[in-house]
Amino acid sequence: MNKLIVQIDMDNVLVDFQSGIDKMPKDIQAKYEGNEDEIPGIFSQMKPLEGAVNAFKRLSENYDVYICST
Repeated sequence: MNKLIVQIDMDNVLVDFQSGIDKMPKDIQAKYEGNEDEIPGIFSQMKPLEGAVNAFKRLSENYDVYICST
């Protein structure tokens, strides 16, 4: 039997988007103001939200879980 598919947004659901922005130099923040999701490497700098990793693991036990993001 196939598992149901669950898609989860990453920004502010699994990770704290602002935490990635805060790690960027001020000149990069200014350059990409309003388009922060286009900063190269931004997603690798974000901190996971409390409980998000455990919730993802639990969902993965019963569903095919995919992360959606730009």
